[in-house]
Amino acid sequence: MAKMKKSTRRVASGTMTGFGTAITNFWTGYFDFMGRATRSEFWFGMLFVFIVNWLFAWLVGGMVATIVSAVLFIPTMTMSIRRFRDAGISVWLYIIPMLFIYVVPIFRGAAWYRMMSFDYVSSGMAAYSLFFIAFMIFGLVVACLPSRR
Repeated sequence: MAKMKKSTRRVASGTMTGFGTAITNFWTGYFDFMGRATRSEFWFGMLFVFIVNWLFAWLVGGMVATIVSAVLFIPTMTMSIRRFRDAGISVWLYIIPMLFIYVVPIFRGAAWYRMMSFDYVSSGMAAYSLFFIAFMIFGLVVACLPSRR
């Protein structure tokens, strides 16, 4: 089994990362699952993702906006994993729920898309929605935690 490469990016504990540095770290850490991300780096990165997604959805829309969101998905996920690690929380508490959130719709297929319509309500969809909301709140709390070093 291949050994994971240790991250070469270093962020000083207790320092605030600027917007430009955070965006640079966002792109250079595209596949960096092993590093750490400070609160400021995480939130500036999330602001960047929000602005880019919003602009492409508003100005271009359609398939181009979907492709941009897909391109931003992996660095957003790796940045979140680095933030969990920096906050001292096990990254498995991020990975396992994310797998559930993205794998369940794939296995459900066409039935999933029927359940997503506004005129259809099921107990499974309600449970999935509550799980999703709880996970997002947990992620928000972790993102606000101070660095543990």
